[in-house]
Amino acid sequence: MRILYGVCGVGAGHYSRSKILIEYLLKKKHELFIIGGLSAYDYLKKDFENVYYAKGLQIALNNNNSVSVIKTFIINYKIFLKRDYINNETIKKIDKFNPEIIISDFEPGTLNYSMRKGIRSIAFDNEHYITEGDYAIDNIRLIEYYITKKFAVEYNKADENIVLTFPGEKLKNKSKAIRIDPVIRKSLIENKKKTRNSVLIYLSITKNKKILEELKNFGEEFIVYGFNDELKDKNITFKKFSEENFDRDIKECKAVITTGGINLISEAIYLEKPILVIPIKKQFEQYLNALYVKENNYGENYKELTEENLRRFLNNLDNYKKKSYKPGNKELFNIIDKKLGEK
Repeated sequence: MRILYGVCGVGAGHYSRSKILIEYLLKKKHELFIIGGLSAYDYLKKDFENVYYAKGLQIALNNNNSVSVIKTFIINYKIFLKRDYINNETIKKIDKFNPEIIISDFEPGTLNYSMRKGIRSIAFDNEHYITEGDYAIDNIRLIEYYITKKFAVEYNKADENIVLTFPGEKLKNKSKAIRIDPVIRKSLIENKKKTRNSVLIYLSITKNKKILEELKNFGEEFIVYGFNDELKDKNITFKKFSEENFDRDIKECKAVITTGGINLISEAIYLEKPILVIPIKKQFEQYLNALYVKENNYGENYKELTEENLRRFLNNLDNYKKKSYKPGNKELFNIIDKKLGEK
């Protein structure tokens, strides 16, 4: 089957999980035309053929690591109104490819193409948990919820939804979506039981010079991703991202510190690593993910990374729940096969 596949470029999680499904679809001899939004294009181009670039909606942050609604609107409003994510030359190539179905991991250009051409579309993402999920909303988060619901999730509508959620989360009774547990990369499923005394940090803390100095007061080794350089400063090792190195480090670490993206949190839970989540402020999805970690005792969530709350987290590692789960990979493949008309 000829499949147009779109991947959102905000955050590495979209590319990481889509790579799993794309590899499966190619193995099943489907023809793929791949659209990579923003940075996803660069990652996808390294691994696959027939990959093309698309613009994408971006999130603008304030200096205090919170989402700026005004700045986000300013950098996105032209694309938002015109919906010209994919350039005309690429559109012509898609027309020639003549897709029979469209799969999108929160990539609006391919979903917009689906709507204009009347081609059946499937959304495979975690963002639709915001509209399809069964959860309570704190009153102080209502504005964040409605903004996210209206201008992000509902803007990426598909005919059918496969919603990736944390283990145990449920969808609303009236939801027509299909829920699956997180998909996990093969490299993490194999030989996962390794531990040493390092703490993996995956967030940008380079602007916070104080916490960088405070990390040197700890006995642990810290491996930091999100810093575009490779260097070592006493007990802190800064690394540029590579999938091979990151896989080794997350399997060998004793704890993970990250923002609130679902993919890395899911991988840490699967590998039974305690998690300290520092969600991006006013980012409703990350708030939900951080709340899940705290309520299920997989770790902690704090507004800021400070020496005090980091020490509290590290001193409590033995008390956090370490319970893995069965990845949703096979379930996803079975669902996709059925939707593509395969037995």
